[in-house]
Amino acid sequence: MKRAGLIVLFIGVLLLCTNTYVLGEVEDSLDLSQYQDKVSELGVPTLDSVTGLKNQAIQTFESGDYEQALPLLEDWAKQANWLANLISGGLEPFYSASYDDRKEFPYSKISILVSYESTANDLKTQRDHSLVMQAECLSHLGNKKDAVARYMKALDLIGIDDWEWWVRATNGLYEIIGIPSMKE
Repeated sequence: MKRAGLIVLFIGVLLLCTNTYVLGEVEDSLDLSQYQDKVSELGVPTLDSVTGLKNQAIQTFESGDYEQALPLLEDWAKQANWLANLISGGLEPFYSASYDDRKEFPYSKISILVSYESTANDLKTQRDHSLVMQAECLSHLGNKKDAVARYMKALDLIGIDDWEWWVRATNGLYEIIGIPSMKE
């Protein structure tokens, strides 16, 4: 009898914990703070605003004004990344769907999503290139430690198909650490 009472008590506590967890989950799913914080920090970028930042950053970088270029490159990277995340957020119902649901999803609708995915990926590539250029600015300014950190982050993010920027980042890093550059 005592054992049966303990089992009932255990099951009751388990159910109570499960209900509390589920209710907590519902409350968390309505938490907007992470998005509000990002919007407060970075605003609401558009393709035009990111393109404007990109052009200004590249022009300043190419002029050799590395001190002025660095904050522009940092802003461009943040804005490009945030806009890519916002675009990907619009695709989240597809990303979150089960394998079976995605398999059954009509191709005609998938083809609509492709251009948005491409735009998000292009923005991520811009972010990666900006990181390499930031590292180059820092290297020119004599801040090797921060340059190495940015080269490493860029190399974490650069895709295998972005060979030119992969080599550029690797060679910038290797120059700092005294390793011969990568050549084809």
